[in-house]
Amino acid sequence: MLNEKDVQEKFQQFQVLQQHIEQISEQVKLMNQHNLELDASLEAVKGLDKMMLEMEVLTPLANGIFLKTRLQDNNTLLVNVGADTVVEKKAGEVSQLLSMQKQEILLRIAEAENLLQQLSEQANKIYQEVEENVR
Repeated sequence: MLNEKDVQEKFQQFQVLQQHIEQISEQVKLMNQHNLELDASLEAVKGLDKMMLEMEVLTPLANGIFLKTRLQDNNTLLVNVGADTVVEKKAGEVSQLLSMQKQEILLRIAEAENLLQQLSEQANKIYQEVEENVR
């Protein structure tokens, strides 16, 4: 039988677990959103070879602002690699890079979901212990 101090400790443990569960759930949500963005980017890159040269396209200039341009090269892309550095890469290389990022994010999502399952099981166990002793 748990005394009042034990019940308070279990309740605190439960609250900490709940906070971790909420934080990890939010991270999973963000990773799933990133995964969808990777899908869209991958589809866009794969569709480039179907676009004819000199075709009119809309080029993003700023958020929600586009410029009409003519496609002159559908195989060379400019890729931001971080630290304000942009490099040229072939479309196939970019597809491969995006696919690798997608695999990595899916692995991280699976790991986070596994951790969520473990934390939920711990929280449920604590809840049941307290519930049994409160009756």
